[in-house]
Amino acid sequence: MDGSDATASVPLFKKTSSIFVIFAISCLKSVCFLRPSVSMRSVHGPVFNHDDDANGYDADVRNEKDPIRAGYHDVLAWVISEARIDTSSRVLELGSGTGNLSCLLHGCGELVSVDLSERMEAIARSKLGHIPNRRFIKTDILEVFDYESAPFDSVISTYAIHHLTDNEKCLLFAKVFANLAPGGRAVFGDLMLRNQGEKASKIQEYLTKGDAKTAQAIKEEFFWSIDTAVRCLIELGFQVETKRFSDLSWGVVARK
Repeated sequence: MDGSDATASVPLFKKTSSIFVIFAISCLKSVCFLRPSVSMRSVHGPVFNHDDDANGYDADVRNEKDPIRAGYHDVLAWVISEARIDTSSRVLELGSGTGNLSCLLHGCGELVSVDLSERMEAIARSKLGHIPNRRFIKTDILEVFDYESAPFDSVISTYAIHHLTDNEKCLLFAKVFANLAPGGRAVFGDLMLRNQGEKASKIQEYLTKGDAKTAQAIKEEFFWSIDTAVRCLIELGFQVETKRFSDLSWGVVARK
């Protein structure tokens, strides 16, 4: 993964033939044995409930000069394209926010949208009249599978999973794998770094540029470590591909 190429695609990761342990996942330097049926709420969910930011959110994401927002619209379009959604697809959207991702859908069999913010959902509803078969569930993204057990053809999410710790991401991936139909796709667009070493260097890089706001976001939030996430996904049985869109925004396709 060459950081100089802002739109580089990383070759397909092949799932290893020896892995049949579905829920034994490597999380950072430890091994976490997780069952996807375990009911669990993300530790920082209430902190990242964006009710207070709802009214200004759409204007904020349009500012792609902000390193946190750079590539935003390209990421959303790519996620929808890679999800391979058709008129019969059952789709789960994790962290639906103000509806910017799902409003790009032309149609599907059913859309289940999940978020903690009622104010963001109110804005989303105004954009999504073209999807009559949509349901909204106000819950933590780790808990939605307690309510929705039928298989999904696609799981999509943008700029939400970085609110989960690395261990929580691994747990989420296990739940997604268990609830995806055979051949289904989970497609994510989010704030990501190659590894924990790059996290430290990026914090220093943005501080040197005088951008303390971006440096603080990298330090305080839980940007994906791509190496850890890809390892977790492969060990579950996914085939994984990544694509870079900007300095901090990447996409991940996980095929079951």
